[in-house]
Amino acid sequence: MNFLKKTLAVSILTGSLTSLSFAIPLIDVKAGIGYQILSPSGYVNYDGNNIDVEKVLNWDNSKSIYGFVELGIPILPNIRIGYLPTSYEGTGTINNSISLEFGDITLNDRVYSKFDVNQIDIIAYYGLPIPIIKPKLGLAVKVLDGNIYVKSSTTQLEENADITLPIPLVYAGFSLEMPVIPVGLDVDGLAITNGKSYLLDIKGLLKYNFIGIPLIGKAYIGGGYRYQRFRLKDIDIDGKNLNTDLKFGNFLVETGIQF
Repeated sequence: MNFLKKTLAVSILTGSLTSLSFAIPLIDVKAGIGYQILSPSGYVNYDGNNIDVEKVLNWDNSKSIYGFVELGIPILPNIRIGYLPTSYEGTGTINNSISLEFGDITLNDRVYSKFDVNQIDIIAYYGLPIPIIKPKLGLAVKVLDGNIYVKSSTTQLEENADITLPIPLVYAGFSLEMPVIPVGLDVDGLAITNGKSYLLDIKGLLKYNFIGIPLIGKAYIGGGYRYQRFRLKDIDIDGKNLNTDLKFGNFLVETGIQF
C-alpha cells in the first residue's frame, strides 16, 4: 500500500508540473520517472562499536519509484525538484559486546530495525554556454524526511523517532549530447563537506533520445547508476558521539519527456 501511494504521488507531481509548459510557452519543462534499487553498506556508531548495517542489522535493498520535474525559465536559474523515497529494514543479532543506545533503549540481543527516509531535492542551477558537454552549476537543498524504528525481540522494547533534516549542498553536472547520434549521457552530483563529515549523491544516466514527437518534442529512456554516501563524524547527540559511514548504490532505469 505504501509503495502504491508513493508511486501515485510521484505520478501526480510529474504530471501536474509538466502541464505548465502548455500554459506558459516560455517555460521549458523536463520530467522523468524511474525505478531505483539501492543496496546499503557501511556502519553506524552511537557512542560504542561500529554496527554494520549490511552484515549485522541485515538491511535489505531499497526498491522504489522516483521522479523529478525541471523548469527552464529565461534569465532566472533552472529549477529542479526531485523526490526519492527509500526504505531499509532487517533483523540481526547484536551480541559481541556492541551496545546500541536508541533513546531509552539499550540493545544487546536480536533486534529489528527499519529506516524510512524520503529525499526531496530542490536545485537551482545555471547551464554554462559550452556546446556538446553542457555543464551545469548551482546550489541545492536536500530534505531528509523519515523515520527510524528499532525493536528488541528479547525484551519487546521499542523506540520510534521522526527525522526532518534540510541539508544545503553544491550541485554540479553535465549533459553530453552528440550531434546526429540519439544517445546522451547525464551526470548529476550533490555534495557538501566540513572537513570530517560529508554527504555525496551522484547519479549517472545513459539514455536513448526520441526526437520530434508530436506535442512533446523529445523523450528518452535509459539506465544508469546512483551512489550515495553519508559520512558523519563526532556529531553530538545528547552528550554522545554519533559516527556513520553509510553507502547506498545500485542500478536504475528511467524514462522522461522534454517540452
